[in-house]
Amino acid sequence: MTNSHLTELLITLKEIFHSESCQNFDSGINAIIRLLSEDPLPDSNEWAKATSMYRTMAGSKSGFSDVYIDRGTAEQRTAANARLDAIRQMLWDAFERV
Repeated sequence: MTNSHLTELLITLKEIFHSESCQNFDSGINAIIRLLSEDPLPDSNEWAKATSMYRTMAGSKSGFSDVYIDRGTAEQRTAANARLDAIRQMLWDAFERV
């Protein structure tokens, strides 16, 4: 997965969080986006920092997993939360610790 695709996923994640009135992770997501804009290689210090930041926000108590979509019909919520989970999983997999 390219750094630009990861950036797009992070921006989408932030937009989803904003739609649920959650701006708690903006500074961390923005910091990761800044690191990715330098186009780091997977074995670089910048990549390690981005990985650490994402994994900390996603895996900690009161992290990303506590945010979910709670609007619309049951079918809409199910679809929206499935998309949200897929984005989080793609990012988690991309920021796999080496």
